[in-house]
Amino acid sequence: MKIAKNIAVLSLSLGLVAGTTLPLAAAETSWFQQYPPPGYGPQEYPAPYGGGLRGLVNRTQEDLRIAERQEHQKEDQRERYQHAQGHLSTFDRHLTKGHFDKDELNKAIDSIKDILDKNVLQASSREALLRDLDGLRAAREHRY
Repeated sequence: MKIAKNIAVLSLSLGLVAGTTLPLAAAETSWFQQYPPPGYGPQEYPAPYGGGLRGLVNRTQEDLRIAERQEHQKEDQRERYQHAQGHLSTFDRHLTKGHFDKDELNKAIDSIKDILDKNVLQASSREALLRDLDGLRAAREHRY
């Protein structure tokens, strides 16, 4: 009788552990499968040029807007943001038409590098723009 009770308690305990651990393991696996964040790696760019690549462009534009708002700017600093936004916008417009404009992407990358080199940025903005720059360079190398 005591052995049967111990087996029953052990079975219930294992069931509780499995019931709470398996969903956590599944959630952890899905997080791992999403790293790097959507839009930041070359594997995230489905053909033809949509989805992840356009998401990367959108995220980069948002990161530029955030950095611009956080900075006390002079005219030349503001112009660097406008140039980068313009080149990204033109690149994105061409993507929507199915054309990967490498020249426009190069101009966008160079404009973002100018911002990183010449503007005073908060650490969080600098990290975000560096991550975006890496993603854009990966897209250029992947060359759809």
